[in-house]
Amino acid sequence: MDIRIHLDREQPTYTNEDVVSGHVMLRNGAQLDITAITIKLSGSATSRLNSNKLTQSHQLFERTEQAFPPSQYATWFTSRKVTIPPGEHAFPFSIRFPQVSECYKATTDVCGKRPASRRTHHLLRKLPPSSGDKTTPEEIKYFLEATVRPDGILCRTQKATRDVYFRHVSTISHILPSLTGKETVTCSSGSNSSLSPLTCEIEAKLLNGPFLLLGQPISLNVDVIKLNLDECKSGVFLHNFQTMLIETTEVRARDSMEVHTRSCVIQTTTRVQYEPRCMVGSTLSFDDSLWSRHCVPLHLTPTFETCNISRSYKLEIRLGIEFGRNNVGYYPWSVELYDHRS
Repeated sequence: MDIRIHLDREQPTYTNEDVVSGHVMLRNGAQLDITAITIKLSGSATSRLNSNKLTQSHQLFERTEQAFPPSQYATWFTSRKVTIPPGEHAFPFSIRFPQVSECYKATTDVCGKRPASRRTHHLLRKLPPSSGDKTTPEEIKYFLEATVRPDGILCRTQKATRDVYFRHVSTISHILPSLTGKETVTCSSGSNSSLSPLTCEIEAKLLNGPFLLLGQPISLNVDVIKLNLDECKSGVFLHNFQTMLIETTEVRARDSMEVHTRSCVIQTTTRVQYEPRCMVGSTLSFDDSLWSRHCVPLHLTPTFETCNISRSYKLEIRLGIEFGRNNVGYYPWSVELYDHRS
């Protein structure tokens, strides 16, 4: 007996809006008596600390469907077993992802250890995206498991599994118009020479607030304000520009925590020598064409928080603006990163 799980999608990537559908494929060389064929969709979040010496796992959810005999037709069968002739057979299934995690229903610690006697706190959040693997401190995994139960004491239950990839789609586009705040950071730049310092303010604004979308450019404005142009006869130039995301993953298990960080450079541009052309009074604005062609990488995992694991991002923007003398602006923001489907 050979069991396979065939999905209707060629590239099995799913979102919270999707239904996982396909067929349990059964190929048997001889006549077979079975009692049931079931398919289970489940997810788990595993945290590993201290070089995998401390491990804890939460079951995010579990959905089970009886592929054969179908639940709605089970009463039609007068016997508890069904005889399947030799050949290849396909049994359809369709299971929808839940909108939120359900780990409060069942929690287990791996390695056969009993759950701690103290109460475990669960977070009722949207399902986190697939992340990591067995070699990483965090592993968020979703998979299907098909089970064929033959009739008879000596017959062994057969199973087959298949991983599925999950990404939560954000509805941030629907609430963007209601965002009223803009992240604004100002800094004063000056000279350390004996001459009178040249003072101005460099103002950077994230137009959509603390939100970034995967695969989309950073919506940003950069202005030089309160500038006395008479004191800056040599011009104002953007000498270098860099945007970088700092990813922070917090992993917890049994009241212990580890923090893992890594950086992702979105854009680095040096020796630009770009002079802003838009001038209104004492304000100079830089053209966003310098950074609008660079998008947030799609391979990053969106911001999430679930039991024992959370991921957040900080956006760092570094500006080197030249006023005849080098002056550098540095802007860190805490932002949320979302997957988005238009």
